[in-house]
Amino acid sequence: MSTKHQQIVLNLFFFKFDFVARPSAELFSVGEKTGIDPWFEFMKRLQQYPEEDPTYFKGTFLIDWTQKMDVALYFANESRKGEGALWICDATATGKTLQVLPVEEIMQRMAELGERDASLGIPLIFHPKKQIAQKRATNQDAVYIAQMDLRVDLSEVWHNLQDRKGAESILVKLVLPAGTYEDCSQYLTDKGITKELLFPE
Repeated sequence: MSTKHQQIVLNLFFFKFDFVARPSAELFSVGEKTGIDPWFEFMKRLQQYPEEDPTYFKGTFLIDWTQKMDVALYFANESRKGEGALWICDATATGKTLQVLPVEEIMQRMAELGERDASLGIPLIFHPKKQIAQKRATNQDAVYIAQMDLRVDLSEVWHNLQDRKGAESILVKLVLPAGTYEDCSQYLTDKGITKELLFPE
């Protein structure tokens, strides 16, 4: 948790985003015409299609979640052999965490705070009203949560926030007991939640 570690991780993050990989000129042009956020769309694409990530430093600071319980169950149940876990985030308990600034401006603030050894803040929820239509993201009913402090995972940040705020639960873990894989799979098939639906391309 040292500030030196934070600066190293941030340097890697900014080396990837801007120096190595960035939205195309066409995406910036679309953003100017339509109001979509080119940096968000670029990172969203890498989250949904990780095989398209052109760098050795895979991933973004966004983590894709779903707003549909059955979709979450599909991913929690996928390929498991023992217990599984379905995580639920109560976004109303996190406070004001809905992203309102463009991603580029958020990254600039991250850089400034990092230089001052300051806290980068709690995770932000990204669900812009204007987005490029993407069937995979639509079928998965995806929202994106930005991991602001890249040294720790979301659960650690939320558990710490939960302890400070008191009784409100931000993160809930539902355990899928061992031996229920087939039952869950059949339930999902009956509901039409299949790989073909969630990965239509």
